Amino acid sequence: MKRILLILFFFTNVSADVVFDGFVKDEEWAGAEYYDLPFEIEPSYNSPAEHKTDVFIKHDASNLYVAFRAFGNKDYIRANIRSRDGINWLDDHVAVGIDTYGDGRYYIRFASNPLGSIGDNKVDSSDNFDGSYNVEFDAKAHLTDYGYEVEFKIPFSSLNFPELQEQKWTLMLSRKLYNKGTEARYMNYKKIDGAGCIICQSDEYYMLKNIKKKNKKRLIPSFTANSITERNSEGNMNEEPIDSDFTLGGEYEFNGNNFEFTLNPDFSQVEADQSKIDVNQTTALRFEERRIFFNEGKDFLSSDLATVYTRSINDPEYALKIYNRGEKHSYYFLDAEDNTTPIIVPGYQRSYSGLLGKSHANIFSYNYNLENGQNIGFLATNRDYEDGGNNSLYSLRGKFLFNDIYSTKFEIVSTAMDEPISDVINTSNVSKEHTYNLDGESFNGYGGVFGLARDTENFYTRYYFATKSPNYRSDLGFTTENDWTKHSFEQKFKYRSKGLIRSGNISLRKEIMTDYDDVILDQETVISARAELANQLNVNMSWDNSHKITFEGYSFKNVKDYNIGISYSPSEKFWVRLGYDWGDSLARRIDTPEVGERTNYSFNSSFQINDQVRLQYNYRKNQLSNKNTSEDYFSGYITSLRGTYQFNKNSFFKLVHEYNNFNEDSYTQALFQWQPDSATIFYFGGTINQEDIEGTWEREGSQIYMKLQYLFNFD
Repeated sequence: MKRILLILFFFTNVSADVVFDGFVKDEEWAGAEYYDLPFEIEPSYNSPAEHKTDVFIKHDASNLYVAFRAFGNKDYIRANIRSRDGINWLDDHVAVGIDTYGDGRYYIRFASNPLGSIGDNKVDSSDNFDGSYNVEFDAKAHLTDYGYEVEFKIPFSSLNFPELQEQKWTLMLSRKLYNKGTEARYMNYKKIDGAGCIICQSDEYYMLKNIKKKNKKRLIPSFTANSITERNSEGNMNEEPIDSDFTLGGEYEFNGNNFEFTLNPDFSQVEADQSKIDVNQTTALRFEERRIFFNEGKDFLSSDLATVYTRSINDPEYALKIYNRGEKHSYYFLDAEDNTTPIIVPGYQRSYSGLLGKSHANIFSYNYNLENGQNIGFLATNRDYEDGGNNSLYSLRGKFLFNDIYSTKFEIVSTAMDEPISDVINTSNVSKEHTYNLDGESFNGYGGVFGLARDTENFYTRYYFATKSPNYRSDLGFTTENDWTKHSFEQKFKYRSKGLIRSGNISLRKEIMTDYDDVILDQETVISARAELANQLNVNMSWDNSHKITFEGYSFKNVKDYNIGISYSPSEKFWVRLGYDWGDSLARRIDTPEVGERTNYSFNSSFQINDQVRLQYNYRKNQLSNKNTSEDYFSGYITSLRGTYQFNKNSFFKLVHEYNNFNEDSYTQALFQWQPDSATIFYFGGTINQEDIEGTWEREGSQIYMKLQYLFNFD
């Protein structure tokens, strides 16, 4: 019957006389296509949903409109006013996922909580979410006696779709709720574990005819100003004059191609990177990419070997890219001129880093798209250093499904390096075939990945292989170590119930890593378990009693590694997680490596004082002690306190304080931000950095900054 209605709907002109106000009125939604969410997919497995959810969809010449009526006990609804993309964690919400091509490569997911706070992301065929993805859309909502109502307005210009007269868009409709305090998820179709592509399982569609997409035509100018005060080498504070700058970005779409550019960009990050503990690290730390320009399209660059790390493009003079998400063919090209270039030289169980001058970066990716999220593709990167030297990388990769429950992926990578000549890295250490210093050497390397998985309702089995040769270099990627090969086997049992344990799993993982001389670098057998109980009480733990490690020629057997984590969220007002790691760990930054006794603690919490005020407190302590003398190789902690006042879903004020006991310094930030759409933004704030010098706090530097960026939309 539904198919007949779809056909009839397809051949009619739909006019959306919708008053976009968050109130789902029958007269406004008359003639809309109707759907429901009859299946609970979590914690139970495709059982009947306890609460009803009505969904209506219609469109006009410019927009897609989606309405939800979510029925349920209003006493259990969790919702607070949140900034964009802040709703997926603790709130009730409804969402519509749209695959406009119907091939399962990815779908765009639009979500809203009961107060109209929104989030969007791109989800690939393996159900991996890209939360940095942002497009233009809006939602309005309100609470009702029976639950809540939501209306979405999604411009067609926010979606890529084929140039066809007749459109058939695959739908994934979902709802997250807290039924009697326990998280549950509803969907419009049965989700079959092991069937590979998630949205490919949907048999529900929305039909459109004779719609025209308006090509994007956007300019995004911005103005920035900042004033910096820093302590000089003589101990005096130097205040630099106010530095202001004008930047220009834009986007133009033609024939399915998206062209984006930015000139003299301001890529300073308002949100500081969370400090990471590196006192025992011998390799560079990786930080998340938060710059909007580089986040858009990063799904083209995904790789198990991290062949592209866009934060390696540090301070570009300009950057431009063009990409196309065609029905069968998709491609991505980026060109950037970098003023200051970070470089990571990977080595044998360690890495070396420095900062070079100008360089030119190019990235090209192509994918041929098959059905059900399968694909085969090619990636190439190149970095030319202004003072000489070049690095290039070529990759062939693919993903395939077999018999619904088997999946495989592979990646083959070749690299070529002509080193620049520089003294930014100075070490006497050498690899098996060359030095780590930048001394003009030339060499080639290779890497690879192969994975095979079997996934069913109750069992998951995977074999995984990865390798990087001793001469592997990816200057536009993130490679901190080479000269290794890894084999991994995992067997997992999955459990679902409506009893005390709502869902969980028990797994056994065997992993061995060797170098290219067949020396065992790391070998572990890990038993782990996870359980989700009622009232949002979650427990996870792991046990490894026979870990073997080889580091810098020293071998250690029977290294013990244990951890347990507990999280609890009885309501949207409170969330807490406790973590405890103990056992053995290798002290790497001493003359002769030793196995010490490890004790790590973590405490993470969030307190929602009311709809607008939220406090977050985090504490991390790491300690490693000598087993014989009990003396510490290192011991310290990092603590942070964050308070946020959310004026509405578009603006907030935030105050952050972080103290790093390892470095004995602190960071304080105050920030006001207003963001009415995906690209328009205004913020004003300041930071203070202090250092504890012999028991006295002294200011090491401060900054006041402002940015105004505005989206001019000519669609």
